[in-house]
Amino acid sequence: MRCTNETIHLGRNSAPVQIREFFRMLFTIAIHCVVFIHLLWIIFIILGFPLFLYLNLARWRFLHLAAVMATVFMQVKGIICPLTYLEAYLKSKTSVTAVYPGSFIMEIIENVIYVEEFTLKIIRCLTALFLIAVVLSFWIRPIRKKTRESLAE
Repeated sequence: MRCTNETIHLGRNSAPVQIREFFRMLFTIAIHCVVFIHLLWIIFIILGFPLFLYLNLARWRFLHLAAVMATVFMQVKGIICPLTYLEAYLKSKTSVTAVYPGSFIMEIIENVIYVEEFTLKIIRCLTALFLIAVVLSFWIRPIRKKTRESLAE
């Protein structure tokens, strides 16, 4: 082992420790970003319907319908979300050896995203009902906001 002021080299074929730590940090940041995007996707699926229905935004409602249909398709076919694969790949690239490898907030978010099997069955049923409600919202007109002119009549 030789030591310089800039890096510590562990041998001929090993990368400098600082470079490995730098990439481990980048992968950790990427993991956090993927988990956060996963959470945003779930929030979009759940809150998109009432929000876009209330605002009566047809284009966003079609986008939301496509997202819900993709989610239902993945659940029915048993396909794992691509974001889960990406997160697992990024986690495999970091060799975390700390006593507590994650942060408290990330652990809470991951518990929301990755639920137990019994809860997953309930979520599948509720998602199917949710898809029916979203599709029906295109045939049943949303309640229009009353304007001052219509109240005056």
